[in-house]
Amino acid sequence: MWKKLKRQGGKKESFFELSSAEKRMLLLKSMLVILGLDYFFYQSIWALAPLLGVGAVYYEMERHVIYQKKKEAAREQFKELLLLASVGQKAGYSAENAFLSSYSDMKALFGEKSSICRMINILRSGKENNRAFFQMWSQLGSQMEIEEITEFAQVYEIAHKSSGNIAAIMEKTAEIIIHRIETEKEIAVLLSGKRLEQKIMNVMPFLIMLYISITSPGYFRGLYHSLPGVVIMSICLIFYLIAYGLSVRISSIEI
Repeated sequence: MWKKLKRQGGKKESFFELSSAEKRMLLLKSMLVILGLDYFFYQSIWALAPLLGVGAVYYEMERHVIYQKKKEAAREQFKELLLLASVGQKAGYSAENAFLSSYSDMKALFGEKSSICRMINILRSGKENNRAFFQMWSQLGSQMEIEEITEFAQVYEIAHKSSGNIAAIMEKTAEIIIHRIETEKEIAVLLSGKRLEQKIMNVMPFLIMLYISITSPGYFRGLYHSLPGVVIMSICLIFYLIAYGLSVRISSIEI
């Protein structure tokens, strides 16, 4: 899990870099996880040091979750851009100008700091530097790891080099990509219930332990302050972390 997260970091995630507020929130959540695990499994200040490793892995996992959410938001924004660009081409704009002229509409819909507005600014800057439009799209698709953008760049390159009816080709390509994104979105909605169940099951053991601690004070005391108890709780924690990792991996399978 850790190696997978490390491979998915770096330049790929730089486009969706976390804000300072998001980093602070992630750090706070990681600290709460460490303190929570210490309270339920050890109730000892000495356990905080080894639990820092768990907190670090949790931080990376949550960072990747935020990255995926931003990536999905960018795909949705790209879909809207394709719709607007298709309308612009029907109105007589060239393919490049149809995309660039959509900036004001994208800004109104998603905000100036949105991924799609940043993408359009990159396209505009590349055009001013006489870079090929399909190359900029291909670079964006690779950097953001969004398959639809990469495929769009490939289709645009073929249409541009073959001097075909770019407007018709782009419109058909946009329809296919939009249909795929909409289908995956519907599937994600169907899976959202299972993901909610997974989150509930992840916190259920702690709710049970908290209930027992409140209704029967001292019930777990023997497990916190003896070597056999620490060993038992450590084994329970390891099993829980394995189960948690598997549940997250299953529920986050890409469509």
